[in-house]
Amino acid sequence: MSAEPQTSQEQTEGKPDASQPMLIVDNVSKSYGTLLALDGVSLQADGDILGLLGANGAGKSTLYRSILDLTACDSGTIRIAGYDVGKHSVEARRLIGYLPEELHLYDRLSGWEHLELVAGLKDLDNRAERQDWLDYFGLADRRNVLVGEYSLGMRKKVGLIAALMGNPRLALLDEPLNGLDTESMRRLRLRIEEMSRTGTTFVVSSHVMSFVERICDRVAILRQGRLTAYGTTESVRQQAGMPDRPFEDVFLKLALD
Repeated sequence: MSAEPQTSQEQTEGKPDASQPMLIVDNVSKSYGTLLALDGVSLQADGDILGLLGANGAGKSTLYRSILDLTACDSGTIRIAGYDVGKHSVEARRLIGYLPEELHLYDRLSGWEHLELVAGLKDLDNRAERQDWLDYFGLADRRNVLVGEYSLGMRKKVGLIAALMGNPRLALLDEPLNGLDTESMRRLRLRIEEMSRTGTTFVVSSHVMSFVERICDRVAILRQGRLTAYGTTESVRQQAGMPDRPFEDVFLKLALD
């Protein structure tokens, strides 16, 4: 018996689709026992910088883990460049750079060795790029020092380089400013803006609202697992009925009140 012909969806399944938004989160819910961590969350990001905001425990980390398919959704779907992450997580993850809030590095490797290891896992032959990143963040003269001897800021820079090298299609940055000094924050902002212009989609979480307002094209605010606001910072101000207030006040009202 001859096999039935494949549908167009079956033929393209498992292949990136440039016509699709880079990230689609569609009606995603996730519970841990009686705790509803995500409740019907839907959002998109495509070639822009999306701020994923919320108080501690709002569901941001669960959403990040769901996008990475480290946590299985109870319902809903997540697609990255057309990939259903529940069915093609390996292919989807190859497009992602990820900086977790709780950063775990290999303390017995030097900064250079750690980045060399990550480059190998990403199948990158990028010695020059790694050196450029170290120069950019002022780590070149500390590249051969063990990561275990690095300060918090230096460790964060290594984590950022590991996430962003190779120009990922989608970069997930969870609290990237923690531990950085003012100059490093500025350098990170400029590099994110540059990478966004050249095609990387960003999802960034931060409690520094001045940074969020300056860098993000749109924001999504979670409260107890639900999306309470979604849009540009100006449209979110309008949604909150606070058009002339600092964005920090708007965030506090939508995320906590």
